[in-house]
Amino acid sequence: MSRSKRAPTRKASIIGTVFVFGALLFLSWLVAGPWLEAHDQQWVRCNVTGAKAQRGDNHATTPFYVVVETSDCGAVTYRIGTNRDNVEAVAEIFEPGPYEFKFGTYSQWAAEGRTLLDPVADAKDFRRLAQ
Repeated sequence: MSRSKRAPTRKASIIGTVFVFGALLFLSWLVAGPWLEAHDQQWVRCNVTGAKAQRGDNHATTPFYVVVETSDCGAVTYRIGTNRDNVEAVAEIFEPGPYEFKFGTYSQWAAEGRTLLDPVADAKDFRRLAQ
């Protein structure tokens, strides 16, 4: 039995094109996200309302981190140097008031509410401002 080779239908061609375009878009986001985060780091002013220590799951790159709640930048995560022994102490550093956080480009967009996939900004550094 021989099968005859049929040309793909128009519908199959459109579905294939959309799938390939979606896969390329996803892959470019995977590559561009970390690259954007490493470049154009700037200090962004945010008003902190509270903070709490968090533990990620077993597959997290940083299992212990602090989630800082702000009134104008949304949730901000701080992971630098946090571990099981100090995460609670780091969270207690954040008292309500004005702070500046150092964000990469992608986190700047997240603080402004301009991201769809990951709306949490990731701070590289922070400093308290005088009230």
